[in-house]
Amino acid sequence: MYPNPSDKTRRWWRIGLLGIAFLFIGWVFLRAQHGLTPFIVGLTLAFVLMPLVDTLNRLMPRALAILLVYIMIIGALAGFFIYLVPIIVDQSNKLIHDTPRYIDEVQKWLNQTYIEIAKQIPSDYRQPLTDFVNDFSKNAINFVRDIVTGLIGGTFSLVFGTIGFVVGVLIVPFWLFFVLKDKSKGMQTLFNIVAPNLRDDARRVINIISFDLNDYIRGQLILAGSVAILCSIGLLIVGFDTSTSIFLGFIAGMFEVLPILGPILGAIPAIVVSFFYGTTGNVDLVIKVVILYIIVQQIEGNILVPKIAGDSTKLHPAVVMLVIIIGSEIGGLPGAIASVPFTALIRDVFVYLYQRTVLGVSPEEAEIKTPGRRDALLAERQRRARRQLKRTEKNIAQ
Repeated sequence: MYPNPSDKTRRWWRIGLLGIAFLFIGWVFLRAQHGLTPFIVGLTLAFVLMPLVDTLNRLMPRALAILLVYIMIIGALAGFFIYLVPIIVDQSNKLIHDTPRYIDEVQKWLNQTYIEIAKQIPSDYRQPLTDFVNDFSKNAINFVRDIVTGLIGGTFSLVFGTIGFVVGVLIVPFWLFFVLKDKSKGMQTLFNIVAPNLRDDARRVINIISFDLNDYIRGQLILAGSVAILCSIGLLIVGFDTSTSIFLGFIAGMFEVLPILGPILGAIPAIVVSFFYGTTGNVDLVIKVVILYIIVQQIEGNILVPKIAGDSTKLHPAVVMLVIIIGSEIGGLPGAIASVPFTALIRDVFVYLYQRTVLGVSPEEAEIKTPGRRDALLAERQRRARRQLKRTEKNIAQ
């Protein structure tokens, strides 16, 4: 495949330098992660909004298309802050305020249950069991308190931890405008930097990254919104008030962005709140909520995911759970959320580079070999073949 060993050596040198560049960029991002948070959100919005801007650009100038999209975003944000944020803040404060009472009531309920059970236990075993139960309940209460305190403190630290964040929030709307407006110029500038014989590879690697992230992000956001709406309506039906239903549905939607584990974690707050809703030990409502979330998960798994998100990452569930744990250890909740698409992205880029450098296949075939692009590219190839067949049949008929 290679004319002489020096060509292969130079290619490996280029790949090595590219890898070093990516490592350096990753190190810079880690060091400045708090200040870059608004730009990461802005980049996510760019991936989500780019197809909409491209579609509107066919009907109007690109700058006008972007302004129209901005107006829609501002309207959606205004509705969110006017109607939903007060409910979320009020319910969050209520949950934080009521957490100690919930813990005390759970402890009393467990103690009463234990007393009834202890009557059936021989007297010689009661004291060791009592000590064990007391230690376990004390540790569990401290664990819950630490989680609530850590979530609140960690959220404020993450969001408002640096001056760079505030500056970023002010800059990002303008930055996003230029990213959306000058996409073609930016891509052309990037390709001009790359050596001519590597531009096709660069274009296909960027396609892999763009399609993987775009499909995943848009799919997960639409899926999260759908689940939030379904859960809110379902909680209203089973007997919760409007504010509580919207709040718990919002939590379920937020957790939905975490694959596999998200739906389970999103159901826990609703189950806990239902236990104390009205009177402590509201088992009937707990059963209704559990059934509701099972129904929502079935709708999600059998209807919403295939239609909206699909199996966009092509990762085995065992691998997904493993990378979520690793991501959460490295970056907390944001790390857990980003771990799945990042793993799929690294896999696809690695497969492409392996196909090109080691096996020496063509750029088109290397891109088709990547799991994330295989189905879409094969479907496109089949559509082209059908169109060519129709043109051939038309020419023969004429």
